[in-house]
Amino acid sequence: MVVNLFGFITAPIIFPIAYALRKIKIVRRKILWIYFDDEDEFGFDVYWWMKGRKENFWTAYKWTALRNPAWNLQSLTIINPDWIHSLSESRVLKYVDFNGKYMDNKGPVLSLKHSKLGSNYDRFKLPEKFLGARWFFRYSFAGKIIGKLWIEFQIGFHTRPTFRLKFKIIKHIT
Repeated sequence: MVVNLFGFITAPIIFPIAYALRKIKIVRRKILWIYFDDEDEFGFDVYWWMKGRKENFWTAYKWTALRNPAWNLQSLTIINPDWIHSLSESRVLKYVDFNGKYMDNKGPVLSLKHSKLGSNYDRFKLPEKFLGARWFFRYSFAGKIIGKLWIEFQIGFHTRPTFRLKFKIIKHIT
C-alpha cells in the first residue's frame, strides 16, 4: 500500500522528466524505471485506450502518471495469483460500446451484465516470504451513489497493492 501511495503521489510530478529522458537507456532501465509502464508502453499498446488518441506526451501522461502511476514500481509487489485464487472477485464497473461489444473498464455504456456491483471484503494469509508479512486484506465497492453518479473503490492487496477511487457520471446503462 505504501508503495502504491508513493507512486500515486510522485508520478504526476516525476513522469514528465522520465518521459523527456525516455530514450536514455540508463534513465529508462535504472534511474527512473519505476515511473514507466513496461507492460503497455505508455498506454500506446492498449487498443481501447488509444481509440481516438495520438501517441504523444499527454496520452502517455494520462496513462502512466494519472491512471497507472509508477506502474513498474507497483509490479515489484505483485502477488502470485495461485496464492489468492479462492478469493471473491473485486467489485468493478465494466463497459460495452453502443453495439454491445465488451470494452472492459472504459466505454460509453455501463454493462450491468459484466459489472460486479456491491461491496466485498477479504482477509487472507500469504507465505511469510512475501514482503515478510502474513495477513493481507482487500476491500472493493462498485455501485450507484446518487442519480447518475457511480463510484468504484478498491483498497488493499488484489494481485498487487491497490488504491483506486473512480467517480463516473453514467448516462447509458445496459
